[in-house]
Amino acid sequence: MDSKYEQIPPRGMLPAALTAANICLGFASLLETAAGRYDRAVHLLVLAVLLDTLDGRVARWLRATSIFGKQLDSFCDVLSFGAAPAFLVFHAQLRPLGAPGLAVALAYLLAGVFRLARFNLLADPHAKARRTLGLPIPIGAGYLMALTLMRDRVPEVAGAMTVVLVTSLMLSRWRLPELRGAGVVTAALLVGIVSYLAVVVWPNWYSVIWWNGWNLVILVLARREDRRVACESGS
Repeated sequence: MDSKYEQIPPRGMLPAALTAANICLGFASLLETAAGRYDRAVHLLVLAVLLDTLDGRVARWLRATSIFGKQLDSFCDVLSFGAAPAFLVFHAQLRPLGAPGLAVALAYLLAGVFRLARFNLLADPHAKARRTLGLPIPIGAGYLMALTLMRDRVPEVAGAMTVVLVTSLMLSRWRLPELRGAGVVTAALLVGIVSYLAVVVWPNWYSVIWWNGWNLVILVLARREDRRVACESGS
């Protein structure tokens, strides 16, 4: 069969099932948002993010990576980390802004779709790159989810500006570190995940500031690692 029509291998059913569960969580989050249960909608998306970090790793561990699996994962991301958080942040925070608030939420969704399409064209489905181009959509969704949890403490205009910033970062050509292999940057990323979970459990300015401060530490460490790799390659 032509490689462009590559199907998922039988041993890839487990990672595919994790991706399918991710889609279900994204849809369930939409239902919770429609019912006005915004915090519960966030919690479902947090579970979706955790599954998203797991399905690719399981696929590589089983040697079951495929173009089909990469496409399936991106379709899942459009729902769980594009449509669901855009719908959520609009209803939880941006709705009082009217049409501008809707435009901001739609811009985020469209930027996420663009970013995923670019990722599918550039990424190797069988290997995890050291760096990724633009802010990954699960991280963008994480910011919208944190914004939702902090909705009573963040003015609507400031919330809209945050979404615009996240949207711009997804469209950017900034190369950001990936959770790959062992090393200082990977360890820092794991600490960052725990820091984000602290924001979810204790949404306040202390946890949010710590999380964002640690994100800056990750960027500095990644920059130092890039310089080291460049020096070693040049030697």
